[in-house]
Amino acid sequence: MQNESIALQAKVFLYHLNNANNENGFRATESWKFSQVSEEGKAAIEHDFFPTVSCHIDPKKIHDFTASVLSQLKEQPKVNVPNLNVSIETGSEYFIAFSPDRVIR
Repeated sequence: MQNESIALQAKVFLYHLNNANNENGFRATESWKFSQVSEEGKAAIEHDFFPTVSCHIDPKKIHDFTASVLSQLKEQPKVNVPNLNVSIETGSEYFIAFSPDRVIR
């Protein structure tokens, strides 16, 4: 049951990612990057980039959540993620997606 909950959370996260991709008119050349961050890291990314999509995850389950997101990403053909590496910060409790191409100036 616990794995089903993680898979469902990952599916919801990807739904929001796909919506952000569509609502913000992402071109095929623009991509997303994933990170596991603390609350401070999340705030810094949200300050520097728009749009972002984030989800608060139990630190004990964040690695399983990340694996589930990456495996389900195949079902999101419009979402461009060329690099499936996830940067990991110590004490991570948020999983966040942002576009390095969309810096807030």
